Amino acid sequence: MDTKNIKYTSQISEYAFIAYFFILTFFPYGADVIEILCLMTMVGCLAYRMVCEKRVVFKKTALNIPIVLFIICLLITSIFSKNPKYCFETLLHDYFKYFIIFFCMVNTIHSIDQIKRIVKAMLITCGLICGYGLYGYYTGIAIRDDRLIATFEYHSRIAKYISLFLPLAICLFIYYRNVLVRICLTGFILISGYSLVLTMNRTSWVANLIAVFYIAFALKKRYMLLAVIVLCPLLFVLLPSKYSTHAKTITQYDKFFSSNKILGERLMCWKVAIAVIRDYPLLGIGPGKRNFRDIYKTYRKEIKEKEKKSLKSLRDNTAKTVKEKKKTDTKKEQTVEGLSHAHNILLHMWVEAGIFGLAIFLWMFIRIFYSATKTRKSMNGDRFENILLVGITAGLVSIVSHGLTDIFWKTPESLFLWYVIGVLFLVVHCVSDDQKKVL
Repeated sequence: MDTKNIKYTSQISEYAFIAYFFILTFFPYGADVIEILCLMTMVGCLAYRMVCEKRVVFKKTALNIPIVLFIICLLITSIFSKNPKYCFETLLHDYFKYFIIFFCMVNTIHSIDQIKRIVKAMLITCGLICGYGLYGYYTGIAIRDDRLIATFEYHSRIAKYISLFLPLAICLFIYYRNVLVRICLTGFILISGYSLVLTMNRTSWVANLIAVFYIAFALKKRYMLLAVIVLCPLLFVLLPSKYSTHAKTITQYDKFFSSNKILGERLMCWKVAIAVIRDYPLLGIGPGKRNFRDIYKTYRKEIKEKEKKSLKSLRDNTAKTVKEKKKTDTKKEQTVEGLSHAHNILLHMWVEAGIFGLAIFLWMFIRIFYSATKTRKSMNGDRFENILLVGITAGLVSIVSHGLTDIFWKTPESLFLWYVIGVLFLVVHCVSDDQKKVL
């Protein structure tokens, strides 16, 4: 296959990735036909290249073996689950998309210029959706429970989306010296940062703070720590009291397990997840939110009954306390129908895929961070690729931090996650290819 055809095929794939990302951001729960066309274009570009070159075009990455083993594990889990048909549908419609995006990206995108264009398109799209989110928040057309949601159903989803790209924008701001570029990045950081505040998502606030600390130490920019120390108290003063009051609950450790405002139904989710793990330790219950939702209702009821029996032996509580407890339980019952995960990524993966699936999942992310760190150590710290890797890994640190009280392994969040992981390995391969040319 000549160089000209490779270039055209790669360009078409690049445009498909950009278009799919834009559509997925603005229509995360719709536009299925266009999304399928974009995916078919990506796969078609890779298949066309294989046919023309008469060989299997499949780059070796640190994730090839973990992904294959993870898929095998999920297939086995699905076979032995109580609802195999639904599990296979989840694998086909959700999980396979993640890996298709990753493998098509690393095998069809070749140059650092293409990477720059994809990153630029992702940041512009993120900025646009944050702008729309702010418009929707203040006009009331895209708001839920007094929180910014933009085109996403829940505030936590837009918060995770922003958390992937805000650290990257901060790193690029540090790298570029061009005044116009810095003005644009400053605008993006302000818009996305303010949107993140309006989501009222405490996990995201903490996760992005951790990401900033990571950037400060990775790039040895100690002034960023000083900026955080100054900025946080300033936000407490400038923002309305409801935000500062909401933020204070993060440090109220003594109320974590007694206040519904802090953990809410999460504590019960964790109890149920641990109970399910005891009953299904090896293979789990199979992938899919319906599986967890159905089993959650049963286990929650059993746990609540056990807790009531234990409370009967401790009748020192006043009638008022009991009355308040019943009122709280009634509110909780209304939220049970919508629960579809364990609100902790480790518990969730163990419940869905068993201990083997959890082990492979952890191995996969260890390989991601190891590959990024190894590549960074092999090159000059001032290179664009190094800054890009720090920004991407900071975004991943942020999203992994979300996993303490939420999960990021569901559509559409995981699709954005695998876009970012794909870009990370594109950078790794570009650096590796450059080093081979030098040698």
